[in-house]
Amino acid sequence: MFDRFDPRQAARRAVEAARREAGANLLGATLYGSAVSGDFHPAHSDVNVALVFAALGTAELHALHRAYSVWRRCRVVRPLLLSEDSLKRSLDAYPLEYLLIREGREHLEGADYFAPLQLDRGALRLEVERVLRAQELGLGLSYVALAGTRGGARVWAVQASNAIAASASGLVHLAGEPVPRTRRDVAERCAALFQVDGAAFTRLLTIRERTRERVAASELLDSALSILNRLLDSVERMAPPDRNS
Repeated sequence: MFDRFDPRQAARRAVEAARREAGANLLGATLYGSAVSGDFHPAHSDVNVALVFAALGTAELHALHRAYSVWRRCRVVRPLLLSEDSLKRSLDAYPLEYLLIREGREHLEGADYFAPLQLDRGALRLEVERVLRAQELGLGLSYVALAGTRGGARVWAVQASNAIAASASGLVHLAGEPVPRTRRDVAERCAALFQVDGAAFTRLLTIRERTRERVAASELLDSALSILNRLLDSVERMAPPDRNS
C-alpha cells in the first residue's frame, strides 16, 4: 500500500480540493519538502504543500474546512496556508522556512510566489542560531521525557533530527553553498564545512529510515549535543551580513 503512494499525485488532489472551495481566492500552490528532495518515505512522510490566497480570514478558512478531509487522505496534514500579504510581511520572521521552500520546490499551479523571494541574510543567520539554540535547550527535556519509554528513543531522535536538519541546511547556505538536497547531503556538507562528525550526523538525520535498528539513546544524545555545539560555534563565527541573499 505504501509503495503505491505517489506524493505528487496526492499534492495535486489536495490542491484541487482547495481550488473547489477557494476558487479564484487561491493564487498559487507549491510542493516542497521530502517529496521534492528525494527523502520521501512512503510509510511515514507527510506531503508538504504551501497554498497562497488573496485573503485568508474567517470566511475563507471556513470554506477550506470542507477540503481538509481530502487533505488528510492525501497526507497533506499541515499545509502551509498563507495570504499574499502575510507572506510578504513575514519574510524577516521565517527566512529559514522560506529559504528551504524556495530552494527545494515544485510549482503546482497559479503564481510561483517562492521563486523570486529575497531573504535577508542577517535575519536568516539569527533564525538558524535561534533554531539551534532551541534544540540545545530542548534536547535534554525531550530526552528525559521520551528516551525511557518503549519506542520513545526513536521518537525523540526523529523529532530532534527534523529541526537540526533544517537549521544545518540554512547554515550551509550561509557558508555560500547551495542548500543540500537530501539529509545525507546535509551531513556530508556539514562535515566538510564545519568539521561535524559526518557519520554520526548521517546516522542522526536518517534514523527514521532504519526502523528495525535499536536506538542507543544515550549515545545518540551525546552525538546530537556534539553536533549542535559544532554548528553553533560555526554560526556564531559568521558576522551578521549587510546585504540580501
